[in-house]
Amino acid sequence: MRGDHDPRQAARVSLVKHRGSSATKVSQERVEYVGADDGLPTAVMQVAGVRRQVKLDSGARFTVVGTDWMQYGDRVGKAAPVDYVEGIGGFLLDAVGVWWFELQSVFGETISVEACIVQGCTDEFLLGVDFMRTRGATMDFENSEVRYSKGGRSVVIPFRTYDGVGCGRIAVVRMARRVQLDKCTVTPIEVAVTAKDGKRGLFIPTQHTGAVMLAPTVTIVRNGKALVPAINANGEDSRLPAKKELGKWVPLDSDVTLLHMSGELRRDRVSAWLEELGESSDEPLENESEVNIGVDDQGSKQLIVKLLRVYRRLTADTGDCPPATALLRSTTLTRATPRPLC
Repeated sequence: MRGDHDPRQAARVSLVKHRGSSATKVSQERVEYVGADDGLPTAVMQVAGVRRQVKLDSGARFTVVGTDWMQYGDRVGKAAPVDYVEGIGGFLLDAVGVWWFELQSVFGETISVEACIVQGCTDEFLLGVDFMRTRGATMDFENSEVRYSKGGRSVVIPFRTYDGVGCGRIAVVRMARRVQLDKCTVTPIEVAVTAKDGKRGLFIPTQHTGAVMLAPTVTIVRNGKALVPAINANGEDSRLPAKKELGKWVPLDSDVTLLHMSGELRRDRVSAWLEELGESSDEPLENESEVNIGVDDQGSKQLIVKLLRVYRRLTADTGDCPPATALLRSTTLTRATPRPLC
């Protein structure tokens, strides 16, 4: 690996020098530390049980890692491909060796990576072109994800990017894991979302999911996942496979005002409203036992029947005119027959 590259030539990476205040009160001078460019696409992976940020650097020839990551991996018995790397601005960082890491994506897939440890950088992990090239990976900025095939299966690494004002961008939403939905049920399902923890956003379904119905939902991200309700309207169990695309995630800024349900249509409020309309809600309908409203829930059936009792005038024949619900509105177009010419 080292023989293919000139070790005297620095490999460029998207590392920059930052200035920050010293933590001690005695010294008021500014200190420098090396970190990644803030504009890089960022994925969140799990390594050794810890969730860490991994950044995608398409301008780096090799994958490089800061020294803090050494505790999460194992050293590989071979030399680094280069002696040092060059950051933005021309500063140089020494390469001290190669480490092997196992990363786990939000979909539970294990991704093995060899990376070059660089001295002077601490907590950064930059996936370089070598990672993308060896896997034939595609970087899709429209859907904010990296995709490649491994053993006939698709591997997906979602990442987040930011617009010019630092806000998150719209990203694709996929099933976090395979789920089986019982027939005729509403089940909260976990979806993978590339957003920071605590971020509020709007899930918008855009894909066909058969008998499973999804609705636009405002939800909050926790550990790269969010909950949305799924309605299985089928009379049989249904399945949603892992990594299935479901829709889009639209981040909501803090200045966006959301409308909340007032609660006026709760069952107890509707029942109280019907009681206020008069005593007719307790008087049974004619042939009430034959009324079919299409639901088996007894509470819902009683509420609809009570509503029909109050508005029984809509179905009753009270005079010369038929009831309103019995009126058929139709229009017939007739064409006059022309008279024969004499």
